[in-house]
Amino acid sequence: MPRWPELFLALRFLRPQRTFVSIITLLSWMGVVAGVLVLIVVQSVMSGFEDELTKKVIGFQSHLTVAGQSPLPDPAGLIRLIREEPGVVGATGSVLGPVLAETRSRISTPRIKGWDAATAASVLPLPECLVAGSWSPGPDQLVVGSEWARANRAELGTEVNLLAPQQFKDVLSGKGVAGAPKKIPLPRTFRVAGIFTTGMFEYDSEYVITDLATAQELYAVPNEVHGIAIKLANPAQAGQIAERLRVRLGGGIRVLSWMDHNQRLFAAVAVERRVMSFLLFFVMAVAALGLSGTLITVTVQRSKSIGILAAIGATPQQIATIFTMYGVVVGVFGAISGVVGAWLVLINRNGLSQWIGRLTGQELFPAEIYHFTGLPARYDLSVFLGVSMAGLALSVLAALVPAWVASQSEPAANLRRS
Repeated sequence: MPRWPELFLALRFLRPQRTFVSIITLLSWMGVVAGVLVLIVVQSVMSGFEDELTKKVIGFQSHLTVAGQSPLPDPAGLIRLIREEPGVVGATGSVLGPVLAETRSRISTPRIKGWDAATAASVLPLPECLVAGSWSPGPDQLVVGSEWARANRAELGTEVNLLAPQQFKDVLSGKGVAGAPKKIPLPRTFRVAGIFTTGMFEYDSEYVITDLATAQELYAVPNEVHGIAIKLANPAQAGQIAERLRVRLGGGIRVLSWMDHNQRLFAAVAVERRVMSFLLFFVMAVAALGLSGTLITVTVQRSKSIGILAAIGATPQQIATIFTMYGVVVGVFGAISGVVGAWLVLINRNGLSQWIGRLTGQELFPAEIYHFTGLPARYDLSVFLGVSMAGLALSVLAALVPAWVASQSEPAANLRRS
């Protein structure tokens, strides 16, 4: 019986002799490389995009929000109770609601948010988002989002006339002195004191911010707030702390995490990543089918050599192993090449993105939409290892069928073939 080193040398006799078979082998290897490379790049970029999105969402939103079916009374007492919960590092009250705004003869419906200047800084890094002006809105001042300012041609010092829905309450309900004409609410004039940008279009285009007392006055909720924003030492523990706060604060009060507020957004990103990975996985599957076809061709082409191996004592398992090793070699070199290529693409992703943009005449990731200084990416070792192992596994599986066919062939029939 031949020894294993001698059998592996038999690969020399089983190598494809025809040019078109060698080309198919090369294309199979390139398919494995392309599948591993693209899948790693997509997974890393999508994970980086999700990380950046999370940072931007947490940057403007609080980690937890406490709200009720109606405005919360005694916000100071609730804040003291919330601060006693382990893991809570800050809490502040806020009033939030839609308003009707008129700026330079333009009408819009932003959402006004009133923050308590004394405690807001302990919850949100608002000054870090400021791009112009100051971050201390007074009774007649607003800090507006950059996209809203651009759409309404608002600059520092621009007048903004606001009307809140609560101001129409008496008019719509018919309250007032009998026989007296109803009072038509007049808009309140503000001036733009600052402009902020968070990198999230939804926030930058819909929010205007003022102090808490002014928002309470507009919405007729003196000494009450619509919600309490909470900052945690570890945002990943938002779910557990939210459950404990629900028990501590009692019924009728909702505690929502930043994940609850953005559940659809993050679910959409996760679904997109899974779908793209699923589709790109078929690139490697097609390459594996090409490799399987190549080995079947080699089996037919070198049937006489297979018969010689069987005649000198090679077992079916040994012959199958030789053909399986063909797939292992293609898979190993394809996976390694794909990982190296993916790493090179990722470290040069911004330059490649700009080059493709210049080549096509279209910017791939417009800054005014994504607000990224560069294409994000997360270098996850598990992704690199998982995708490369998947490429190797597909290559080995593709070689099993031809290997089984070669091992089951009759030596005498193979030797009779010319």
